[in-house]
Amino acid sequence: MLSALIASSLFGRGLAVADSCAEEAPSAVAFLQTKIELPERVALVQEPGSSVLVGSAAEKINAMMTQMKKKWDEEAFWGSGLEIPSKVPGCGTATARELQMNIPTWQRLNPGQRGFCHFNNFGFWFPAIPVDDYTSYATESQSVSADIPNPTGGMCQSFGAVDGPEVSIAWDGLNFTWTHARDCIDVVDDPYCYSMGWLKGQNLDGALMNNKTAWHLLAKSECQKIQDEFQFVDEELTVGRHVESTPIYFQRTWCALSGECPAVTRRIHKEHTMSKCQLGAESGEYAASEMAYCYYKACVLPGNRVGHSHECK
Repeated sequence: MLSALIASSLFGRGLAVADSCAEEAPSAVAFLQTKIELPERVALVQEPGSSVLVGSAAEKINAMMTQMKKKWDEEAFWGSGLEIPSKVPGCGTATARELQMNIPTWQRLNPGQRGFCHFNNFGFWFPAIPVDDYTSYATESQSVSADIPNPTGGMCQSFGAVDGPEVSIAWDGLNFTWTHARDCIDVVDDPYCYSMGWLKGQNLDGALMNNKTAWHLLAKSECQKIQDEFQFVDEELTVGRHVESTPIYFQRTWCALSGECPAVTRRIHKEHTMSKCQLGAESGEYAASEMAYCYYKACVLPGNRVGHSHECK
């Protein structure tokens, strides 16, 4: 069942036009017999004023992101949904078949069901329990725990609030400089939240978090802005696509620093958010939890520098 957010032109369907090719495509057999040559990893090198890395900063970014890549690639962590049952009774009962259903259709067929709860077995980061106090995200572990150096960490090594490298990043017309990129979650999620405009010091009024209704209304407005800008069609908004495409924005963010593939785009970031907007539309939450996470995740300081934790007080 579509909410007030999903109206008329919102999530309207569009047509894609395939590119044509003048030359005849090789046969499938010929393709399979062709050895694919993969390029060697490009070394991270940063010149003054560039957003590409140098020296110890490159080594640290490469170390943390290589560890994270093992999680999403070899260990397929983001695809381990059914192996991680929901800890919330009654939640996490989604089937693999439901992953392909676009979210508006699923909502129409399951009126009154809270999507974040139902799909919690696949999106185990979804807020299975409705949030009563969004200021609780101020103590969310990723906001503060990465300050402490940790050679193993959850997803990767943390270099901490002191030894994390000062790094500049640029993507899709946006840019900022970290005071300290502490770990891989900083590397992938700070640009994501910056693209949303949701870091502390950007576009959100954090005082509204004290009023859940007001925060939900703001979330609805923010989601509408995203949809107005990119006009996502329903088929782009499935839980399966949301989950399985998450490593894409991770890798493409790393590429914004390494230069070895195209940098992440604002559209990639906002598609990720829009799935949560739609999943929370039925309950009126929209992406309220995501906004709170980003607001406390990091902050924009003078000089377009991004800091964390104690720097954001």
